[in-house]
Amino acid sequence: MKTLLILISFLFLTNSNLVHQDTPLQIDKKGNLIGLPKEFSPAKFDLHEKKLRINDEEIVFPECLNYYFEEHKNPKINFLASWYHSKEIMPYYLIINIHDNDVNYGYKILVDLETLDLIYLNKFIREGNTTYNPEVELSEECLTEYKSGIKTLN
Repeated sequence: MKTLLILISFLFLTNSNLVHQDTPLQIDKKGNLIGLPKEFSPAKFDLHEKKLRINDEEIVFPECLNYYFEEHKNPKINFLASWYHSKEIMPYYLIINIHDNDVNYGYKILVDLETLDLIYLNKFIREGNTTYNPEVELSEECLTEYKSGIKTLN
């Protein structure tokens, strides 16, 4: 019995992802992202301008990424974030999910909450009860354009 308890404790200590969940955020009509701690305020997203602001960092998504916001006929965008895990595992992050209920795929853009650096872009494809998440390869030119587009305000 003691061995079983040690084994279970070790499993939870070594894999904190088993209990980790992203926090859903809301967006109001003015584009304010609601649900982040004050250290990440103000937080805003403007779909028309393809602009994201978190605290004093802002990015206007470059042309090479606009496709992912515009591909769907009826895009639904939702936001998830995580800031309560160890930064040694992964930086605090914001997920922008872009999908359309009429199709079985969408895109997930993951950015660092503190710097707005692009962590990755994935396509998610649902087939029955299975979801595939292939990473989207972006050109060096696109990545450079993204990185140089991050501005510090104030």
